[in-house]
Amino acid sequence: MRIANAALPRHARGLTLIEVLVTMVLLGVGLLGLAGLQLRGMQVNQGSTFRSQAAILAEDMADRMRTDAATAAAHGYDAQWQSGAPAPSTVAASAAALTTDWLFRLGTLPSGCAVVDTTAAAPATKITITWDDTRAIRSANPLAATLATTPCTVATGNGSYVLMTE
Repeated sequence: MRIANAALPRHARGLTLIEVLVTMVLLGVGLLGLAGLQLRGMQVNQGSTFRSQAAILAEDMADRMRTDAATAAAHGYDAQWQSGAPAPSTVAASAAALTTDWLFRLGTLPSGCAVVDTTAAAPATKITITWDDTRAIRSANPLAATLATTPCTVATGNGSYVLMTE
């Protein structure tokens, strides 16, 4: 070893070791960035799944209302529907019977909630599905404040999907 080191000029000794250390630091930073990118991609994918699920739920509610047109015309579906809760007491009995499995599926959204309104935009029906999407908001902006919201409100940090149909 001494013979090999002795052959190198005095200023070149240990240069290879420094190059290897710098390369390892750069590789480590790159791998950490790649891991962060993968995490963000997974969070965006989950948010996309929630949005498509909300769209399916809104379309499904509209189809159920078309099936029971008399009750829908009498505003029998107008209410705030909460996941994990029974059908609201303000809805008609026929609407409650048609929506028991729909309420179960609404529960697959985090803090899932729906508002059905047939009077505000008559003759159209407005179906709004909301859910807690603060995890995705905070992943995009770690400094975003967590808002305390009441159920069925649309605020920053909540996901929302609105369907207007006749």
